[in-house]
Amino acid sequence: MTDVALNGWPAAGRGGTTLRALAGVLALALLLATAAWWLRSTQWPISVVRIDGEMAHTDPAAVERVVTRHTDGAGFFRLDLAALRADLEALPWLRAASLRRVWPDTLQVHVREHAPAARWNGQALISTAGTVFRPAALPGLALPELAGPEGHGADMLQRFHALERRLQPLGLAVRGLHQDARRAWRVELDNGVALRLGRGPIERRLDRFVAVWPAVLERRAARIDAVDLRYPNGFAVAWREGAGQPAREGGA
Repeated sequence: MTDVALNGWPAAGRGGTTLRALAGVLALALLLATAAWWLRSTQWPISVVRIDGEMAHTDPAAVERVVTRHTDGAGFFRLDLAALRADLEALPWLRAASLRRVWPDTLQVHVREHAPAARWNGQALISTAGTVFRPAALPGLALPELAGPEGHGADMLQRFHALERRLQPLGLAVRGLHQDARRAWRVELDNGVALRLGRGPIERRLDRFVAVWPAVLERRAARIDAVDLRYPNGFAVAWREGAGQPAREGGA
């Protein structure tokens, strides 16, 4: 029997068929060995966990407990990184967690904390990114006080910064910003003076205050309790107790 050549290549014949069969058996054996190795490798424990990052307010032991809960018995490849990240970021002070497997038995954990910008409604904090978070205990930091409708924390922080920039040339700083249920605004200055700005757009009312503060009000600051700017073309001053009677001032 004569072997037939195809496209210039000699036919394999019986010897070629045997070689192909052996190659197939070897490939199958290699595939089975790889699968067995993979199954065994998923049981390899994570022996080393490295945790670093910002933990000025976070208890490192709390982070370790969360990591241990996920890594015990999980194996190097079976560890659910998404679930571990979610549980870490559920810790009150943690803003973000990044995780990385390092072959063959190491997990690297890097955490970042929220940077507090202000207190929120007396029981929470707002981060510099505008995120409201609720630690178990508020830190003893000198932070401005913001209060307003829930869900408006980020907007309140933006308004706070805008007021700070507007009042800074006068040498005034904002200690607190409040918006009540009627959406009326009140600003607490660091010198103890309150600005009552009312509802709606408050920029023109604030401009009125900026215009009269240096010439009219600054020299009387120690006696002023509040400046009511809700009038169309003027303002009223409420004096501190014993400092005089409330008076209404004119001016645009």
